[in-house]
Amino acid sequence: MKILQKIDLLWEKVEKGILSITTILMSLMLVGNAISRYFFNKSWPFTEEIGKVGIIVLTFMGLGYAARKKMHIEMSGFYDMMSLKMQRVLSIFINLLSALVLAFCTYLAIEYVIHLYILNQVSTILRIPLYLTMMVIPIGFFLATVRYIVDFFDRLLTKVEEK
Repeated sequence: MKILQKIDLLWEKVEKGILSITTILMSLMLVGNAISRYFFNKSWPFTEEIGKVGIIVLTFMGLGYAARKKMHIEMSGFYDMMSLKMQRVLSIFINLLSALVLAFCTYLAIEYVIHLYILNQVSTILRIPLYLTMMVIPIGFFLATVRYIVDFFDRLLTKVEEK
């Protein structure tokens, strides 16, 4: 069990690193492009393309990280009024349903990436194969799926006593 916790901790650091580096590089690139446009009347043509890739990375890698930190949107008005037993049951159901939906999204994203690979599409300016940049989508969905499965089993195996 400790090895899984170490792997989980290492992966959290990798996720943080990817998200931090992507945010910093996108910020520097966009500010650099704005300065170049303002002072030299010359825009960097690749900025928009890399910005789109950065947004995709932040969105889908952030999905797993948000699930890990329980930073997803929730409406807890009714949930907070329930008894602890009902909250536990509802949490189990929500985690299972979320894992199933995200697993299906993972499957669809893999199909999409395979489709892009077969089409051999490349980006307009940098000529990077699109399937390489879009691979982050199934990875993000998969990581969120794993997180909800872990939360499902954690909730299922943890007993909560009524107050």
